[in-house]
Amino acid sequence: MHRPARRLPLVLLPLLFAAGPARADAAPLGPAAERGRAVIERAQCNRCHAITHVNGDRGVPAADRAMHCVDCHRWILGTKGDPAAIARQRADFPDWDRYLENIVHFTRLPDLGTLTRRVHPGFVRRFLDAPFDLRPHLETSMIPLRLTAAEKDDVVAYLAALNGADAGAPLATTPAPPPARVEAGQAIFVARGCPTCHRVGGLALGAAFDAAFYAAMKKAVPPGDVAAPVLTAPDLRWVRERIPRATLVRFIEHPQAVDPQSAMPKQALRPGDAEAIADFLLHAPLKTGPAPPARAPDVPLLARKVTYDEVFDEVLGKICVHCHMHPESNNGDGGAGNTGGLGFAGLKLDLETYAGLKRGLVRDGARRSVLEPAAPGEPPLLLEALLRRHREAGRDQRTVDRLDGALGHGPDASRPGMPLGLPPLGVGQLSLVKTWIAQGAPGPIAPR
Repeated sequence: MHRPARRLPLVLLPLLFAAGPARADAAPLGPAAERGRAVIERAQCNRCHAITHVNGDRGVPAADRAMHCVDCHRWILGTKGDPAAIARQRADFPDWDRYLENIVHFTRLPDLGTLTRRVHPGFVRRFLDAPFDLRPHLETSMIPLRLTAAEKDDVVAYLAALNGADAGAPLATTPAPPPARVEAGQAIFVARGCPTCHRVGGLALGAAFDAAFYAAMKKAVPPGDVAAPVLTAPDLRWVRERIPRATLVRFIEHPQAVDPQSAMPKQALRPGDAEAIADFLLHAPLKTGPAPPARAPDVPLLARKVTYDEVFDEVLGKICVHCHMHPESNNGDGGAGNTGGLGFAGLKLDLETYAGLKRGLVRDGARRSVLEPAAPGEPPLLLEALLRRHREAGRDQRTVDRLDGALGHGPDASRPGMPLGLPPLGVGQLSLVKTWIAQGAPGPIAPR
């Protein structure tokens, strides 16, 4: 049996929440909070997120680097521009150059230990039911968690307890100020340059801040440097559902005084500016309505031969192996889609080797080919999973100008589209997969 060269564990987990009243309760965790911590550990949230407690040891220890997506990615990208470091790592990991080329996501995620310093627990609970993109400049999305309602309640109880927040308290509302006050707050928001990083739903915040501006901003970030704070800036349309007014005002005045983990810089504001900005964010009229329904694109067959090596280089080895690794190349851990993880039992699907792909996956106790459809008239299972990501992407893959009126319902958490939490594949990549399968899915030119 072919044993592939040693490879890195690159299980990917999309983005969860923003950071979040500024208290730290020293009392022991209650039963619900203890259960919540256990749920977080079982769901392996610490493979991407830190869950620290600033005044004690009640957080969740971070996973080792070999199992920690963010730490692993930062380690790899940290060798860029250092030929000697690259050569050293290449000796152990022959695919190091491929890692450097392909890793562009998950280098910065929020510390969940400070989440409820800013974000109201009620919003966190709703988010767990129907995750969506809070940060329009990032391409990653929070995956639908395979948790029961009681487990989600316990997770929120734990995250609230870390900061002394009341998980059951309602979010207080404030009376709407006069329209002139809202307009004044918007003017200050724009004058201070806040739209350089933040969208506020679909509001037009000046001719300079349009979709083209944000596209250029993202392009200006050095390749692979998705740790840039500007890319993690949330859409402030959701402030009114997430943050109490008093907390919002304090955060605008001094972000790190509310949340020491925040990357938002402290602004030079005049007295009263923070209150005016808060009134704008909480009460500006917004365009609401459901996002346009997403659908899978038409995928044409290519009029040429497609090889396995091409499909591996452009799809399987570039994206899929992050969660569908060959276990023997990673100390028995084949990733969430193979041996399991991140709350998933695993489908026993190895996409790192041709032999593994041909063996298919295990569902309902039986092994099934991913190169054949589940039923007549349907796409092969591999292609169907990739198309399903397009159909569910209206939930989370929003453009900077699109706005949902309310938290929607998430997709079926038992069978999410692929790639998990990442943007849907382009039509060109889908055509490669579709054409290769239609041509009989021939094997690699050289053993892989």
